[in-house]
Amino acid sequence: MRYLFAMAFLVAGTYSMADDKPSLRDQVTAAMKQNDVAKALKLADDAIKADPKNAEAYFIRANVYMTDKKFEKAVADFTKTLKLEPKVYPALNQRGIAYFKLARIADSLKDFDAYIEKVPQAAAAHWQRGLALYYADKFAEGVQQFTTSDKAEPEDVENAIWHFLCNARVQGVEKARKEFLKVKADPRGAYMMTIYKMFTGVAKPEDVFKVAESGEGSKDPEQIRRFYAHYYVGMYYEAIGEAKKSYEELKTAHDKYPIGHYMMDVARVHLQLRKT
Repeated sequence: MRYLFAMAFLVAGTYSMADDKPSLRDQVTAAMKQNDVAKALKLADDAIKADPKNAEAYFIRANVYMTDKKFEKAVADFTKTLKLEPKVYPALNQRGIAYFKLARIADSLKDFDAYIEKVPQAAAAHWQRGLALYYADKFAEGVQQFTTSDKAEPEDVENAIWHFLCNARVQGVEKARKEFLKVKADPRGAYMMTIYKMFTGVAKPEDVFKVAESGEGSKDPEQIRRFYAHYYVGMYYEAIGEAKKSYEELKTAHDKYPIGHYMMDVARVHLQLRKT
């Protein structure tokens, strides 16, 4: 789960619908590198006004909206892209991500599945789909997804944890622990490995907080370490059936230690779906 979605349109050129219009991508990319969302949107708006059937402009604007967390607007633009150019398959995937971030889990899964049908090579590593399966209560399918994601991204604690979280709903915590995916050394360092040990039953939540605070063996900033510590302690409590503690820890991760990662949005969606 090391892929960061932010600035996804930077790779849009791989799927260009209009090879004679590279300048829009280049200009929008330059604006976003300067964190100038207003300029990026104006560039896309002007391109759409000049040519209302410019599918690439809608696709680019949609991704700017994603970066700006305007997910409803992103959905509308991805939908327009697909209406104009149905073979722009990345728009399916990106719309699936937008739907997930709107907590529209069924719509998210529908788009992810449609994307994988068109681009089957994307199936193995599609951990975003695995997260959607978890929140759709399709746990057995989630186990399968994170098994293949682990093969595509080995030595990733998060794939192993989400495999366990799904499997625990299928077989129970103890049986799921016996089938825990093996991780020897997540590159993010000791705090991630301590999180791993907590889920396997070797470490405790307080151990996770201690290592995350110390920064032992990690180059990640303290804010990121603390976010993931509270986030995964919260998910650990969900796995063992302590819903109140789970919600509190996830709320702490989200409210006190915000980060710019995909999992920040997952935390927000989780709180929205679990709110009582």
